[in-house]
Amino acid sequence: MPVGIFRGDEQTVAAAGTAEALVASSLFVRGLTIRAKVTNGGNVYIGSSAVADTDNDGLRPNDSMTITDSIGFDLAEVFVDADTNGEGIDFWYTLS
Repeated sequence: MPVGIFRGDEQTVAAAGTAEALVASSLFVRGLTIRAKVTNGGNVYIGSSAVADTDNDGLRPNDSMTITDSIGFDLAEVFVDADTNGEGIDFWYTLS
């Protein structure tokens, strides 16, 4: 199957301090790009279901990061948390 890039979606954190999964069910991907929404007033944090603002400095508004793995990883195991209710990210992923 050919490799394709698909626009993911956006994820907004309803309650700051409560991490939310990027997708609801398993979706194996080879690459993921995350961009903190430019309108965010605070930082967002990417990690496991236990991600918190004490884990790292987070992404400031409009910052981005890319994660790649030649074997792949489950997008349902990637979570986002935010400093402020209602803020979040846009994300794009690569399937194989």
